[in-house]
Amino acid sequence: MAGMAAQPGLHRSGLPEGWPVLLLLTAFPVWWVLGLAAVIWILLAVPMLVWLFLQPRVRIPKGFGLWLAFLFWMLLSATQLDEAKRWYAFGFRAVLYLSMTVMFVYVYNLPRAALPIRRVVIALTVLWAVVICFGFVALAMPKGEIKTPVSLLLPGAVAANPFAQDLFGAKLAQVQSFVGYDLPRPAAPFTYTNEWGGTVALLTPMAVAALSMLRSYLARNLVRLLLLASLIPIVVSANRGLWVGVGVGLVYAAIRVALRGNARSLFAIVGFLAIVLTLVTLTPLERYFSDRMTHQHSNERRSNLSELAVRGALERPLLGYGGPRESADLPNAPDLGTHGQIYLVIYSQGLPGVAFFLGWWLWAFWSSRRGATGPPLWCHVVLLIGVLEFFFYDMMPTQLHLMMVVAAVAWRDREAQAAAAERRSRAHTQETVQAL
Repeated sequence: MAGMAAQPGLHRSGLPEGWPVLLLLTAFPVWWVLGLAAVIWILLAVPMLVWLFLQPRVRIPKGFGLWLAFLFWMLLSATQLDEAKRWYAFGFRAVLYLSMTVMFVYVYNLPRAALPIRRVVIALTVLWAVVICFGFVALAMPKGEIKTPVSLLLPGAVAANPFAQDLFGAKLAQVQSFVGYDLPRPAAPFTYTNEWGGTVALLTPMAVAALSMLRSYLARNLVRLLLLASLIPIVVSANRGLWVGVGVGLVYAAIRVALRGNARSLFAIVGFLAIVLTLVTLTPLERYFSDRMTHQHSNERRSNLSELAVRGALERPLLGYGGPRESADLPNAPDLGTHGQIYLVIYSQGLPGVAFFLGWWLWAFWSSRRGATGPPLWCHVVLLIGVLEFFFYDMMPTQLHLMMVVAAVAWRDREAQAAAAERRSRAHTQETVQAL
């Protein structure tokens, strides 16, 4: 760890430190309505970067060099781009990678008093509740769509681009019929349903963590009620990556608390899992679950895309292709590298790029392992779910930014607790020596 803890910055604006993170998370419906949901991460990284420049010293944690190495390799891979149109997508992803880097360093350097873990967990829980409520709205009005101010201001050539329409538009759901009937899959307040599912998977542990931090009895019960009600959009969304992520995360948390002998937490997690299984089995939700498991329409295509992405990476193992490309073998399929973050990185940045990328996130997960209960444990679980999602979802822009926030908070609080324990140990040693 480099340097000493940064001191609180000047409050010339009158805004509390940490306001960009809190504003980003708690006002997300506003960003979606405006058409800024996909780029707000970049916009609000600017004041974070300014804050960092104003600090006399900025810290980074041990192991952060892995992420910096990935950023360097990602930028170097741009030398493999061979068409102008590929530069637009590369530039967007590159700026997103840089903005999540700024977000991690910003949160990591904020004093705990300025942005305590409780405030972050509650802000993430607010975002989770918003996403779940949007899920219900999407089920009620699956064809709902908003003309956002940003989409109306786009130049004609840009506005005609389907990707730009998706990026700056505001659709409630993606209606698909692969199960034999029209299935409204929630997407708002994001662009695609997979982004909705991936975000719900990451944020659900934060909602569980908030139960021990909310002081209001009413607020705790509202979160409990919404946790159960969230099964409806979660199941109907047919997002298997979401199901796997939340399921594995809860089982892992149950094992961790059992090993620690925390019977109360174990009972709560197992009880919640039992209620979930009962509701999915004995209610109309069972139909949606069964239909999705029966119609594994994307398995073969995903398998083929994965194989081709890895094969492409082996053909260009050093720098990859710089970004996704069309497949000559699967002309009607999505571009290679767009069906999972791990395949995006290995195809775009080659074997060194994916080694740096995975190395960073596995190190972040390992470094957060000491959380035995409460928010530290659930931050650890979030990182586990995120790593699992690398194989299911493209994690940008939302999921990787959320993982960076959680990783920074977990790292910062663990180091602060370790430093406090060391101070207590030194004080105890000095008292013992003086007593002798």
